[in-house]
Amino acid sequence: MTQVRDLMTPMPQTIGFDISVEKALEMMQEYACHHLPVLNGGKLVGVLSDRDLSMARHDSSNAKTEHLVGDLMSDEPIVIEPSAEINTAIRIMLNNKINSLIVKAEANQPWGILTSTDLLRYVVEKT
Repeated sequence: MTQVRDLMTPMPQTIGFDISVEKALEMMQEYACHHLPVLNGGKLVGVLSDRDLSMARHDSSNAKTEHLVGDLMSDEPIVIEPSAEINTAIRIMLNNKINSLIVKAEANQPWGILTSTDLLRYVVEKT
């Protein structure tokens, strides 16, 4: 069976919780990604998605307010073991209506991120 570690992106780009939303958008465009794990002092504190940014842009009540990543991020990222089977990851994403999971670090291996894009790429390559 294919495991999360086989499809995850190791050591993904990250962003600080106190960085501007504009900088986050620039980073997502530069690195062609849709999710940025959010760190505070090197500790994972959330995940910022392009959907979070899009909702903030369309929220007229916040149009004139300068946002920081910490204002918009999901502050309870779901963490999965790298040894988990892909079907487990898919179920977690579907049940929580999310498009990424943070992958826990293993001994001598970096932590990572698994996204719905990774899963779709896997399905296409299998067919």
